[in-house]
Formats: sequence, structure tokens, C-alpha cells
Amino acid sequence: MVNFLKNIIVLFFIQISFSNNYIDIITTNDIHGFIDEQSANFINPHYPPIIIGGSGFIKYVDDIKIESDNQLLILDGGNFFQGHPVGIIDSGRTMIDWMNKVGYHATVPGNHDFLFGVDNLVSLSQRANFDFLASNLYYSNSEDLLFKPYKIYNIKGVNVGVLGLVNSNLNDIVLDVNLSGIELASPVKSLQKWIPIMKENDADIIILLTSFGVPWNREDVYDKFINTDKMIINNAIELGYYSDGVDFIVSGGISKGYPTVWYDPHSHVYISQNYGNGTSFGHFNIQYDLSSKLFLGFGYEVTNNISQTLFLNDFKYDSDAFEWIKSKSSQAVDQIYSDDNWETKVVADKVVNLNNNDSNDWDVPSYDIKENLDIITWNCEFFPAAGDSTIASLSEIVNDLNVDIIAFQEIKNRGWFSKLMQRIPDYDFIISQQSSFMDQAIIYKRELFSLVSRLELFAENDYYFAGRPPIMARFIHNDSQTKFSVINLHMKCCDSGLFRRKKAALQLHDYLDSQINNDNGNIIVLGDWNDDLKDAEGEHCFKSYLEDDRFFFPTFELTYIESKASYPKEPYVSFLDHIMLTNSFLNNKSYRVDTVPMDKYMGSYEIYETYISDHMPVYLTFSFY
Repeated sequence: MVNFLKNIIVLFFIQISFSNNYIDIITTNDIHGFIDEQSANFINPHYPPIIIGGSGFIKYVDDIKIESDNQLLILDGGNFFQGHPVGIIDSGRTMIDWMNKVGYHATVPGNHDFLFGVDNLVSLSQRANFDFLASNLYYSNSEDLLFKPYKIYNIKGVNVGVLGLVNSNLNDIVLDVNLSGIELASPVKSLQKWIPIMKENDADIIILLTSFGVPWNREDVYDKFINTDKMIINNAIELGYYSDGVDFIVSGGISKGYPTVWYDPHSHVYISQNYGNGTSFGHFNIQYDLSSKLFLGFGYEVTNNISQTLFLNDFKYDSDAFEWIKSKSSQAVDQIYSDDNWETKVVADKVVNLNNNDSNDWDVPSYDIKENLDIITWNCEFFPAAGDSTIASLSEIVNDLNVDIIAFQEIKNRGWFSKLMQRIPDYDFIISQQSSFMDQAIIYKRELFSLVSRLELFAENDYYFAGRPPIMARFIHNDSQTKFSVINLHMKCCDSGLFRRKKAALQLHDYLDSQINNDNGNIIVLGDWNDDLKDAEGEHCFKSYLEDDRFFFPTFELTYIESKASYPKEPYVSFLDHIMLTNSFLNNKSYRVDTVPMDKYMGSYEIYETYISDHMPVYLTFSFY
């Protein structure tokens, strides 16, 4: 703390003495395709201010270019296209075009930038008029880097070196197929290799551009880190400890922003990260000695705040960029929600190296009923809760249950979901592509169903769904040719949860109404609703469905049976995981609904919770013919 205060005092005098010797640095991170105008519901959900978006950012940057005689540096910390339809619809090309308009100098790939694979990312880099930097990303079994490791930019006669460093935990958080052909080197070894090279090539100041991410509660994370095995690097705060020779770290990778810069007392590096989703950007200056060109410190462009929120009231927009973005956004949303052609089929997500699971640790019966549709909703808390043990146990259980379709929620690590799918070879799957975190997935027996389409609802406005757009799969049953849709959702919990759940439920109800009116009425909606059907009126989000005789909750009959609670953990025993379907789809057929007693099959609830989840799976089967 003493060192930190000393440094602040030094910076104060530096900013006074060398206020003219500075270079403007403008940064973004985790834009996720959100460059259109948007409502800032996260600030005031009842009367949200407007975020002006990418056209306002372009105008701001253009003004700084004029003020600085174009002597500035514009950097992005990755995750630039995944999320909003405008970024997804063409696999990132529109976002690259927008970044070209801004005039970025460099970006570093984030984990979401691998969403459509390595070849797509390389193609995007070739479309860009700026540098993709990654010093630790190699082609497999090769010494060849995928992108430049660093670039030195001469600004105001100062050589500013920017070193790119990709989050080296990609294998945990990206599907294995999307990393095919590449390998990641140690981040510490990469720093130790490239920083001396940059200095030998006359870099006066070094900025590390990384997608490791500054975590929530950075102070607590750092305190824990310095008291543990420091060779495990999970985020940019921990990376900063090893960043000797680096002057400043610009990070992306997490949409959490901090108004002030983090200072590491060990390496004396400064670290910044903005809020994501196109809501804010960073602007600071790096200050240098005029004769030696050495880094002296940094300055805030806004009093005690490194980032600025793009409120409509505070920023003007570039009219040409505004119209261009509006057009691109409207086209993307219209295309996403266009009527489906049930005659076409789409490809499911893939994994590398399918393997049978021959373990037999649990005595789980089959829940498959021939000529029925068997479906389960399953919140697998913070998947995988126990790493490899979760993969072994869950894959065995899925194979034993042998149901037709399972909707999973709370997939924390997508890379680990690849490991699960490798061990259940009879199933294909889709997993969220536009979610901010905690993905949903739908797995299904490939021999029974054809996947017609996939869609993530409200990804252009997912606040009420807590950044987790419901994922919808449209299927055709191969034998009967029955057409139906499965929608997997995970409603907001806690804090402002009830208000947001009610709003989300109304959003979804309006969409389902349009589907039914367009003869797409065979619909199942299931997932973690985070409300109990037996809650008092006004205390749950089900009202619009309970008052609409087109919808039916088979799970309603279980909610008053305590032993059937889908969340059986004291003191919050409740039934939160529901299955709803249209009455026209059920069509008075016989059905059975139940909570799968995994605690019984695995020996105890404690064992089940340790290996898999605190939620129990909920099962529905009904006659399909």
C-alpha cells in the first residue's frame, strides 16, 4: 500500500511536469458486436438512457485524431464480434469493416473470436487494415506463429511496442474443434522471450495487449494469487505479476470494467479494462521523458476515470457511420428471425475424437421409452463442477438414461463440454454462440432427429435474460416427420431477478405467439426458470403462460411434492426447473413427468452435488405418434 501511495504521488508530479509529452491511447474490449444504439437497462431498467454506439465512438476518435495530428494509438482487447446478430451473421466481417472505419492499430484475439474456427479468424485478420497480435499462438507442431507477436508504432518520435498475448486457457473455454491446428505457449515464457526482443528492436515503451481478462473483485483475486502457486495464470491481474519490462497492460476477455487503473507493486505495471458490449471505451495518455523516450507514467483523460460510457447525451455521432450501422444491424436482425425453411438442414456443433465411455460407476436405469419423446432439463451448476470426474460421471449417466433430448444450462467451460460430447457418441449437440457467459446446450440423438435450424432469441437485447439468450433448435423427427421446436432458457437469479424474469417471460411469450400464428406451434420450452410455480401471484414470471390456455406445464403437478424438488438444497428447497409445452403439441396424449432421483442413483445428494450439480434433472416423456 505504501508503494502504491508513493507511486500515485510520483504520478501527480509527473503529470504536472510532463503534461505536454504524452501519447493518447484509446482502447476497447469485449464489444461482442454491439455497435448499434442500445438501451442501458443495466443502469436504469425502468428509464434506461441510450448508449449511442459505434457511430459515436467513431466521431470521438476522429476528433482526437484531429487534436493529436493523428498521433495516437487505438487498441482492442478481443472478443469483438461474438454476441449481437450484426457480429454473428457474417462471422465477424461487418465488425472488421467497422473497426477499419475507426482506424484501429491492433487487436488481440479473445476466446470468443475462435467461435467459427481458426480459418475464419485468419480470414478476418486478412480483411483488417490493422494488426492481429498474438505472441503465444502457434500452428500445431510448428514454430510458426499464427499472427505477428508484436508491432512497434512510431508516435511523436517514440517507439511504442505493442505485444499481443492470448488467453492461454483457451482449451477450457473454446470447443476443441474450433482450436484445431493451433497450440498455445506459456504466457510467462512468451513474455520472457519477446520483451527482450522488442527492446533490442528499439521499443521505448511496451504495452501488453491481452485477452486474459481482469476479473471481478480484482483485489481479492490478487491477494489469493500471491499466496498460492503463482505459475498458474488465470487472468490479467495475475499475468501482471510477471510483466517485468512492460509499462502498461490493456486487457480484454471479461466485460467487467474498472474506472481506475490497477497497479502491480511487484512488476510496477499498470492494468486497465473497460466495460464491454459496446457500452464504454478507455482513453488515457502515456507520458514519457522527452530526451530518453522512457515511460514516466499515465494520465487520465477524464478526472480519475480511465473509461467513458457512450451515453447519447454526452457524445455526438458520425451521421454516415450511424446510417451504415443501422442498416447492417437491421439486416442482421431481420435475417436472424426470418421464417425457417423446414426443407433445409443445418450442421450441429462438432467435437474431435469421439470415444465410448466404458465406465460403470453408477447404477442408473434407462429412461428411454420407445415411440415416445423423452426430454430432460438439467442445470449442471458451474459445469464441470469436478473437472474430469464430472465428465466421467455425467457421460456415463447420459448414456445410461438414454433419453432423446437433454437441455443443459450453466455450461461454464465450453472446452470441457467438448470432452463430454466425445464420450456420448450417439448424440449431436448445439451450444450457445451468443451468450455472454454460462452457456446453454441441447444434445439430441442423431439417428432420431434432423436439425433444421438454430437460433438464439433476443441476443440483440438480452438484458432481461441476464446475457444468456434462450437457445432454440428446430427439429424434424426422422420417422414421423413431425416438426417441433425446443427452447432452452436460464432465467436471471437473485438481485433484480424477479423484475427481469417477468420481462423476459413476456418477451418470450410474444415470440411464441408469433410462432403459433405462423403454424410453428409444436413447441417445448424448458430450463431453469428460477421461479417456483407455487409461488404467490406476483412473485413469479409464469402469469402470461398460466393465463394462456395454449400452454401447459406438466411439471406443475410436481411442485407441491417436496421430495420432487428440482432444487432440494436447504433452506431454499424449491422447484425451479420447468418444462412447458404447447397444448397442441401434447394434443391430449399420455405423458409422464418426474424429477430424476440422481441422489438415489449416486448414493447421496452430497456425492451428486460434488460431481455434477445442485439442481436435479427433470424429465418428461409423452407419446410422439
